[in-house]
Amino acid sequence: MDKPTDPMIGRTIGKYHILSVLGGGGMGTVYRARQSDSTLHTAREVAVKVINIDLADSEQFMMRFKREAEAIATLEHPHIITIFDYGQEGELTYIVMALKLGGNLGNIIKGERPGLHETGRLITQIASALDYAHSKGIIHRDLKPANILLDNEKNCFLTDFGIARRLGESRLTAQGMIVGSPIYMAPEAWRGEEPSAETDVYSLAVILWELLVGQPVFTDKAPARLMMKHINEPIVSVRTMRPDLPAPIDAFFARALAKERNERYHSAGELVTMFGKAVGITFKGGTVRVSRPSAVPVPPSPDLTAPMPSSGQMLGQAPAQIPMSQNPAVQQPYTAPPRSDPIPTPGMPTAKRPAMPMEPVPQAAASAPTGGLSRTTLMVMGGIIILLLIVIVILLISR
Repeated sequence: MDKPTDPMIGRTIGKYHILSVLGGGGMGTVYRARQSDSTLHTAREVAVKVINIDLADSEQFMMRFKREAEAIATLEHPHIITIFDYGQEGELTYIVMALKLGGNLGNIIKGERPGLHETGRLITQIASALDYAHSKGIIHRDLKPANILLDNEKNCFLTDFGIARRLGESRLTAQGMIVGSPIYMAPEAWRGEEPSAETDVYSLAVILWELLVGQPVFTDKAPARLMMKHINEPIVSVRTMRPDLPAPIDAFFARALAKERNERYHSAGELVTMFGKAVGITFKGGTVRVSRPSAVPVPPSPDLTAPMPSSGQMLGQAPAQIPMSQNPAVQQPYTAPPRSDPIPTPGMPTAKRPAMPMEPVPQAAASAPTGGLSRTTLMVMGGIIILLLIVIVILLISR
């Protein structure tokens, strides 16, 4: 519901006419606005973040704000909010972004708990955006549900790189200054150390924990006690709050939320992969498929594109490319053993060998063709012989 006293409603900043309030935070207020200019065929609605005037008075903050706009403007990813424009008009400093009307990830956490497949889909989209930003040398440093916007289909869009910093870029905050949202901050962020990809991975693991159980890993109203919990206190088993989760989930979170960054998963994508293994689901590209084997093994489907075997292969002969002597599935041709008796020579007496009993010849073998001639050839020859005998008999009778 819009604030009736909000002076921005109805105003125009540059090419953007302010319509209503979408939300607000420490940096400023986000408005729904309509953009209309000669470069567009039709007016489109956008989100305009107007920076708080007291912050805009700080030169240091303005440097950070400009860096936010420039950093996000270089990122082109389907799950990172698109920046259209930014600038200043009088005392107002603003940034123009794509409009998303599905709220933010905090709305899902506060509502009905999503299932594992839906949780994996959401985390996969956030992880892909983070890994892309990291590949460009940009660490978010303030990852939290409020900075993950949703569209009407509940797709995630990473936003608010207000305290993001390029790797290797000179620091704008004072040495030792704490930067981030306390509930989601990694131990090294509490200590004021240099951020890294693992710093964002820690925050993503806290968000994943919150999606699963509905509350953060650590909570405390006093920032000092909250800091000590992140730095020193071991995490409890997430299964104390979600007994239905499989046992490997505890080992997964023990690594994802390790106090030392070099003991964590080194990328958001690796975190998603290992989460999938812990719960028995493979998450890929925002879609999921169950990887558990079925109870009854399913035989492999025949390869209908494979070439048909030759007639020799169908009869049990080895394929041409496999030597017959190396193919155990093929019966090898019989080779007679060497003779033990000497071969007789002229003039040498030959010992008589006892007669061996003759084995009955199978009918199929007895009727088999001999001499290598086919059955048809033998029948033709037999017919010719019979005709010759008839001719001879006729000649003898006629005499």
